Amino acid sequence: MAKAWNVSGLREDAKFRDAAGRVVVTRWREMMSFRDGTLAGEDIEQLHSMRVSSRRLRAAMDAFAEAFPDKSFRTHLRVVKEITDTLGAARDLDVAVDGLEALVGDFTDDERPGIEALAAEYRTHRAAEATHIAGLFTRLDEERFGPRFERWVARHTGVDPAGLQTQPADE
Repeated sequence: MAKAWNVSGLREDAKFRDAAGRVVVTRWREMMSFRDGTLAGEDIEQLHSMRVSSRRLRAAMDAFAEAFPDKSFRTHLRVVKEITDTLGAARDLDVAVDGLEALVGDFTDDERPGIEALAAEYRTHRAAEATHIAGLFTRLDEERFGPRFERWVARHTGVDPAGLQTQPADE
């Protein structure tokens, strides 16, 4: 799992709205940094890191809710929750398949076909979840949600996302 990104320019004496803007934009970008790897589906840890980052974003939004108007906050939070939930369904299947594959050797020859069939069924469901994830991000792209989200944060916090340097914690 990826470490949380450092929040650029966040100071101990920061005003609430400034901190809100910096943290929320950083968590958004952190989450989206795993998008391509999640969509490629070659490494389940990319999806896991994206889901963990989405939960960090949700927590940051909840912590800074007072910086944003109630109605628009709920609208934006609903989309972030949708991302988390969609990723969660796929992650649960990844964990289940990994668990079954790790255990299959512990079963008898008579039991293995049942375990392998269950793992195959989970892989089929996981492929369907990959389609849901791709569809979600296609829709968000078409709606230009990311740029709108960052503009919404800027409008209510005064933090200019264009000037915010965000990068992984280990860089």
